[in-house]
Amino acid sequence: MKYTHTSLITALLLSSTLYAAQEIKIEQIEVTDTLTSKTIDEIKYEQLNDPQAPTASSTLSTETFTKGDIEKIKPKNVYEILNSAQSVNILYMGRKHPYTITFRGSSTGVGASSFGIILDGALLSDNTAMRILEVLPPEIIESLQIVRDSSALSLAPMQAFGNPNGSPLQGYIVIKTKKPLKNEGGLKIAYETFNTKKTNFFYGGRSDDIYYMGSVDAVDSQGKDGYNTAKEGASGFFKVGMDKDDFNIELSGFYSRYFQEIQKANLPISRFYSAYWKYQPFENGLVSLSMTKNWSSNQNTNITLSHAKSNWTHNQDTTGATYTYFVGSQTNDSVNIKHTMKLDDTILKVGGQAIWYDAPNGELFYEGYERKEQIYGAFIQAQHFISDKLIIDEAIRIDKKHIDSLLERYSPNVDLSYAGNLNNTKVSTINDKWAKATLNLALGALYKLDDKNSLTGKFAYASNSATSDITTSASGTGLEKEKQYRYEVGYEYNLNGTIAKANVFYYDISNLKSPYYIGTAANPQIVFSQYDQERYGSELSLEGKIDAFDYLLNYSYVKADNKNNEIPNSTASVKLGYTYKNINTNMTTKYVDGYESNFFTTDNKYHKVGDFVVIDMGVDYKHKLNGYDAVASIYGKNITDKRYMTKIGWEDVGAIFGISYSIKF
Repeated sequence: MKYTHTSLITALLLSSTLYAAQEIKIEQIEVTDTLTSKTIDEIKYEQLNDPQAPTASSTLSTETFTKGDIEKIKPKNVYEILNSAQSVNILYMGRKHPYTITFRGSSTGVGASSFGIILDGALLSDNTAMRILEVLPPEIIESLQIVRDSSALSLAPMQAFGNPNGSPLQGYIVIKTKKPLKNEGGLKIAYETFNTKKTNFFYGGRSDDIYYMGSVDAVDSQGKDGYNTAKEGASGFFKVGMDKDDFNIELSGFYSRYFQEIQKANLPISRFYSAYWKYQPFENGLVSLSMTKNWSSNQNTNITLSHAKSNWTHNQDTTGATYTYFVGSQTNDSVNIKHTMKLDDTILKVGGQAIWYDAPNGELFYEGYERKEQIYGAFIQAQHFISDKLIIDEAIRIDKKHIDSLLERYSPNVDLSYAGNLNNTKVSTINDKWAKATLNLALGALYKLDDKNSLTGKFAYASNSATSDITTSASGTGLEKEKQYRYEVGYEYNLNGTIAKANVFYYDISNLKSPYYIGTAANPQIVFSQYDQERYGSELSLEGKIDAFDYLLNYSYVKADNKNNEIPNSTASVKLGYTYKNINTNMTTKYVDGYESNFFTTDNKYHKVGDFVVIDMGVDYKHKLNGYDAVASIYGKNITDKRYMTKIGWEDVGAIFGISYSIKF
C-alpha cells in the first residue's frame, strides 16, 4: 500500500482543495480497556475529533485520570489528584495561593506553575486557575489529563503572566467535566476528621440531541485546632449542550462562595508564624461556551469563549486585636479557535488563542497596584501517518505578550542590596509595553514496532526575550535571550494487559533570569542576574491487572546542575487495588525525597523539607438500596499521621479519616 507524506507547508497549500477530495469517514472507536495501547486508527480518530488531544508522540508521557481513578483517590480538590501524578510534587503553604505545581524539578517560586490550565476548553491564567482548582468539586470531573512538553503547542499559549522570564510552560492540565449520557442523578454525603461535613448532589439527562446537568457541592469544616483551617461554603455547576452530526454546542458555568481560614505557619522559623489570615469570603465564577462545526468527516472548526471572575475580601489581621481587610478582584477572558483537517495521510491543526487578564486592585505581593496583561498566540501542527507503524508530528507556535500595567516586581522575597524591605511605592511600573515574541518549535515521532512494543521521541525548542525592554543586567547591558532545548525518548511494552513504560528526558536551559534590586529602599532599581540550568532524569511505570488485583507503580528521578537542593531528586508511588465480590479495596503510598526550602525563613537560610512517605487507604462496598446503585466507603489519608512539609514552616495536618455514602438514581 502506498503512503503519501504531506509536509507542513504543502498541507497548508492543499487545504483549499479539501472539499474536492474524496471524504474518508473515520468511524468512532470506543476504548473500554485502559490497559490496551491505542491503535493507529484510534489515534487518527482522536486527533481529528478532539480539539484538546495531545500528539501521538506524547502517548507515553501523557497521564490521564478517569472518573474511576478520581473516585479511588477521594480527593478534597484537584491538587490532590495532581499530586498522584508521576514526576509531580505539589507544594503547600498557608498563603493567598497555597498550592504550587512543580514538575520534573521546575521552579518552586511563589506563583510558579509548570502547567497551564484548560477547563472545559476555557484558557485560565495562573492566578485564576489556582483559585478555581482549589474549590472545583472532584465529583463533577470526567477526566483530568496532563499533557506534557512539546505535545501542548496546539492547546494554548506557552507563555505565562507576570514573570521576568519568557516562562515557557511545561504543558497543560486539561480538565473535562462530566457529560450526561442518560437521565441520572446522585447524592453523596461524607463526614471526616475535624468535624468536616461534605455533600454533593447532581442531576443530568438527555432528550434526543439535547443534554443538561446541574450539580451543587457544600463543605463545612472546623479545621484542626491551632492550624487556622476552618472552611465553610458551597459551589454550583451547570452544563447544557446539543450534539448533532454537523454541529455541537455546549455552555457550562461554575460559581463558588467560601468563607475560609488560611493555614498559619506552625513553626517559628517562618515569618508567618502569627498570620491568622482568612477570606471573608472569596468567590469564583466561570462561564464557557464551546462550539464545533463539522464541515465534513475530514474537517471541523472549534471555537471556545470564556469569562472568569474572582472576588475576595481578605482579613490580613495578624494580632487578633484589629481587622485589616484587602478587597480584590480579577477577570480572565479567553478566545480559543482551532481548525482541524485531514489531508491524505496528514492531520493538520491551525489556530489561535488570546487571554486577557486584569486585577485592577492588584493581589498577592503587589496589592494596591493594577496588573493588566494580554497574551496572543497562534500555532500550526501537522501529524503525518506515514504507515500503520509510524506517525511523525511537528509544530510551531508564536506568542506575544502586551503589558498595560505591571509593577516591576516579580517575587515577594527578592534579593536586596540594602537592608530592609522593598518599598512597592518606590518601584517602577511597566506601562503599555509589548514583549518580544516567544517562539516554540516541536518535533516528535511514534513508532510501533509491533502490537506490544512502541517507541517515542520528542524535541522541543523555546526562545523567549525579557518581559520588558526596560529591564537590564547588573552591568547595565541588555539581557540575553532565554533558550530552552528539551529532549525526550520513551519506550512502552504491553503484554496481556500489563504495560511497562520508560521515559528519559534532558533539558538544556540558558539565561534564566533572577531579579534583584540595587540602590536604596527610597530609590530601588531592578536588575537581573542570568544563569543556566541543565535538568535530566527518567521515569518508570508498571501498570496491570491480575484477576481481581490491579496495580500501578511509578518512579521518577530528576537532577539539576543549578539549584538542585530545591528539587526532590526521587519520587515514587505504589497504587494497589483488590476487588472481592462487591467490595473494592485500594491503597496508595507516595514517597518524596528530601530537599530544601528557604521560603520566608526568619534566618534567610535553607531548611530541609520533604523526605516522607504518605499512605492512603480506602474500602468501598457496592450494593443496591431500594433498587438503586449505592456505595458505602471508609477511608483514611496519611494514616500514619506524618507531619511532613513541602515548604518550610507549614506542616501537614496529619491523619484524616472519613466515611461516605453515595447513591445514584
